Amino acid sequence: MFLRNSWYVAAWDREVSAKPLGRVLLGEPVVLYRTSRGEPVGLEDRCCHRQLPLSMGRTEGDNLRCGYHGLLFGSDGTCVEIPGQESIPPQAKVRAYPLVEKYNWVWIWMGDPAKADPALIPNWWWAEHKDWAFTKPDMIPVKCNYQLIADNVLDVTHLAYVHASSIGAPSITEFPGTVEREARLVRFTRWIRDRPPPPMYKDAGGFPGNVDRWQIVEHMPPCFTVNFAGCKDSSRKIDLMALSAPTPETEKTTHYFFGFTRNFGLGDPVQEERFSAGMVKVFNEDIPILEAQQRNMDSGVERIDIAVDAAPLAARRMVHGLLGEERKAAAGLAATAT
Repeated sequence: MFLRNSWYVAAWDREVSAKPLGRVLLGEPVVLYRTSRGEPVGLEDRCCHRQLPLSMGRTEGDNLRCGYHGLLFGSDGTCVEIPGQESIPPQAKVRAYPLVEKYNWVWIWMGDPAKADPALIPNWWWAEHKDWAFTKPDMIPVKCNYQLIADNVLDVTHLAYVHASSIGAPSITEFPGTVEREARLVRFTRWIRDRPPPPMYKDAGGFPGNVDRWQIVEHMPPCFTVNFAGCKDSSRKIDLMALSAPTPETEKTTHYFFGFTRNFGLGDPVQEERFSAGMVKVFNEDIPILEAQQRNMDSGVERIDIAVDAAPLAARRMVHGLLGEERKAAAGLAATAT
């Protein structure tokens, strides 16, 4: 089950062009394209006639033509032309999805269009601010449920083991963390005092000795996480954030969109390489872990929870509660309609 009355990242803006792009989101086939004015459009990716994916067709100005019998659909999903036929049945249409282009991502609303408020998109302002650099890696397809990715980025203890050679350090487990829950937010906080910085942070900040380091993770339902990280000593400080927006493809596969913002090394090709290559490599280290988890979970083996699961469990409970509210509201509407 997926929370549908929410924004999700459908694509990087660079992925969407006049050429139709087909993508499965929350189990639904969607086609994305741009109009002649450059505006992104999202439609159901199947013709209402014989179900051919519209992503196999072509754009004509602001419209999209099916590649099977040539039905032409407007950006609102309405069929505007049927070759060889003057009359167009009123049911000749496909679903159109609200889209917003922000932070170099194309966001899609998969639920009730009337509730598609752009203000509900996470406020990741660093991605658009002149004083911050934004590294924008390609999406990674992952063979696991999206909530396993959310669990992973909320559980920063694994850095000491999975990412020991880059952003992890044994000192992580020496310092306890705290978990806070607000109405639509789970926050995990850990401070690591007077310890050597991890290898990548040491290189990025040029730290000669020990540092104070922080790990603050903020998670918003259904799947948006910011990992605030950084180091400081008596003379220097670096701040960076990892933005995670994993979008479910199916119950067992995910489109993993993520990016990195930082307030140092702007315009420095060495620092950009450190993030566009080094940090992407770090994120890729998680993929075999996540996919192996999914395979074992599919076998039905039971698992236990430990202290480091406090934040991931709080996030899952939050999503579960919102799903319950959404199902209850949908049931109420159905009852009213009958």
